[in-house]
Amino acid sequence: MVGPHWMADAVCRDVDPEVFFPVAESGQRREQQVERAKEICGGCPVRARCLDWALDALPYGVAGGMDAEERSELRRGREASERAAAFQRPDELPRTALQEWTRQRGEVIAAGRRALAAGTSRERVARQFGVSRRTVDRWAAAQSVGSAR
Repeated sequence: MVGPHWMADAVCRDVDPEVFFPVAESGQRREQQVERAKEICGGCPVRARCLDWALDALPYGVAGGMDAEERSELRRGREASERAAAFQRPDELPRTALQEWTRQRGEVIAAGRRALAAGTSRERVARQFGVSRRTVDRWAAAQSVGSAR
């Protein structure tokens, strides 16, 4: 058998694979084709495993009850959540990852302070480095304290 072992339990194993790859590019016809495929997925006992597989291996078509666009959104959401979690809880990261996070953070702060010193507006620095205006204000305050010494 070709594919992961769970595929043997999939409802779609006895369905023409073309059903899961809509030929219409847009409009009501495409929506109907996608809905037909999703209906088949709806009662499948291995739907969750299929979706996990499709997130990694299937760039087109309907699988796991989602079309390619929905899977892409889910992938982006997962990746964003993973990045956010890494930066919100650095104490839970492995030591080497924590060191990397600290290094990157230090580089961003140093580059932001250089931009401020070069006369770049605080609003622009905040946008450029993806930080709040309040953070930029703190960077500027730290620079003025450092230069006053």
